[in-house]
Amino acid sequence: MTLNLEQTYWRKCSSCKKEIPFGAKYQRCSVSTCNARKTDYAFCSVACWDAHLGVENHRESSADEERAPTKEQFLREQEKTMTSETPKKIIVRDAPSTPVSGDNIETDVLVVVSKVKKLIKDVSDYNTSACAVDALTEIVKKECLKAIETAKASGRKTVMGRDF
Repeated sequence: MTLNLEQTYWRKCSSCKKEIPFGAKYQRCSVSTCNARKTDYAFCSVACWDAHLGVENHRESSADEERAPTKEQFLREQEKTMTSETPKKIIVRDAPSTPVSGDNIETDVLVVVSKVKKLIKDVSDYNTSACAVDALTEIVKKECLKAIETAKASGRKTVMGRDF
């Protein structure tokens, strides 16, 4: 992250992308998930805040008027954030050699667990254990590795549906 001293506005509206000037009034959604670090929505007007309601589907919310920081406050905050951030560990791996082996690849769950559980419950009224999801992830991983080999054999660097 670099400090941009030439920036002429605080942020862009999360809805219409219009610039919100330093020190200007803006609207913030009262729902906590909209104010989380990951989303952190800011809207230039009540109309823009209202537009996001159709997407977010809140039961109860309101537009809270806030004031954007001045440029000096913003730069101080950015500077603080930059100095407090710890460098992230970056792992660089070489391109896989032929053939691709799935033994050394660490993967998270590769399926949407709630969707798998819902499908099994809807079709059979059975419950689903965590080891079933792990086994399904292994199947997905193996099929992906086979598809990579098929794409490679075809001289492509894009895995397509026909590779599965």
